[in-house]
Amino acid sequence: MSILKLVRKLNDFMKFGQVTNLDSIEFDLPEIPNRTKELLNKSTSVKGVKFYFGAPGWSDINYKGNIYPRKTSSAKMLIEYAKQFNSIEFNGTRYGVPKLSTAEKWKDKVNKDFKFSMKLPQFITHRKNINDIESYQKIDEFLLLWDNIVHYSGVNFAVMANYFRSDKFNDLAKFVQYWPKEVPLAIELRDQSWFNLKMSQSWHELFYENRIIPVITDTPGRRDVLHFNLTNNHLFVRYVGDFSHESDKKRIEQWVNRISELVSMGVNHIWFYVHQPGENRERILQFYNYMLPLINTSLDLNIPLLVDYSKA
Repeated sequence: MSILKLVRKLNDFMKFGQVTNLDSIEFDLPEIPNRTKELLNKSTSVKGVKFYFGAPGWSDINYKGNIYPRKTSSAKMLIEYAKQFNSIEFNGTRYGVPKLSTAEKWKDKVNKDFKFSMKLPQFITHRKNINDIESYQKIDEFLLLWDNIVHYSGVNFAVMANYFRSDKFNDLAKFVQYWPKEVPLAIELRDQSWFNLKMSQSWHELFYENRIIPVITDTPGRRDVLHFNLTNNHLFVRYVGDFSHESDKKRIEQWVNRISELVSMGVNHIWFYVHQPGENRERILQFYNYMLPLINTSLDLNIPLLVDYSKA
């Protein structure tokens, strides 16, 4: 593949579902499928609801003077991040599996209840054959990392390539069957071919049988990937928005109502990660400071607002 084609593929990947005009997008959430309701009734539930929330990383310099104190050093960014959020969708592992010594440093910078949801490396998910020996070797390396931080681990997640189509269903089945069932894993499917009714039902059953958590992606330009094919008491959401647009408040309110509905059905672990596009990622502070009071009221929680360092 030429360098130009590779750059284009990477750009397409990073802009998944983003649009230039939000005014024409219909943001209503779809209904919960009957099969999801049946499976939630079968799931083993524990008392208490956990709402984990965060961003895709901790090293964004735009957080300084907004989410972090203005003079925060790079070495202290994770420390400051963990003071504001209780979890992270950690995309840094997409480039490879870090050394165990690096993971030890992560643990030293967060509190005991903080959770890392780590992304599987693209070396695994973006291979022509996701089940070849090299892919499995990388999975095993990743599992060693997970075992090292297990107490701090949230839900590992795999973002399948945009070009990974539903004709690879058997490959997907083999992949999830290799993954150990005791290790939490969520999977995001992207190609449109996965989301017709028949195929959605097929992978929904596959995920349920193998304890895979489906990623629910709420991104403006791809409403088909927004689904509620849940398989157990975990809800894993990747949300793309821009708090400068009026749509976000309506979307937040819809999500709080839907989360409350799902909790009434047995969901008790919510993983909600927000992506703010472009150079405005610090707006995540405004996003959560609108959402958290609604979540607290709806779920009878007491999560504090994020500190706004722009007002310090």
